[in-house]
Amino acid sequence: MHNGFGSGFGQYGNWVCGPGAFFPGPFGWIVTLLFWGLIIYLLIKLFGALFSGKKGNPSSNLDTLKERYARGEIDEDEYRRMKTELS
Repeated sequence: MHNGFGSGFGQYGNWVCGPGAFFPGPFGWIVTLLFWGLIIYLLIKLFGALFSGKKGNPSSNLDTLKERYARGEIDEDEYRRMKTELS
């Protein structure tokens, strides 16, 4: 019997692809949707982390600034100005 989608799609002859193809009935659809939803969510989080405007942890930036001031690399005025910009 031809289902209109061709043959050879998935394990059961339908177009359900992914982990849901191993589960019969509507449960397979649910598993497939959850699987692809998780993949899309992880990709969004990955791209958000890679391309966010933040250039590091603010507390670590403040720690670095304190270390530079303690070593004498910057004076007090510059320290205060940079601290204000980081906050």
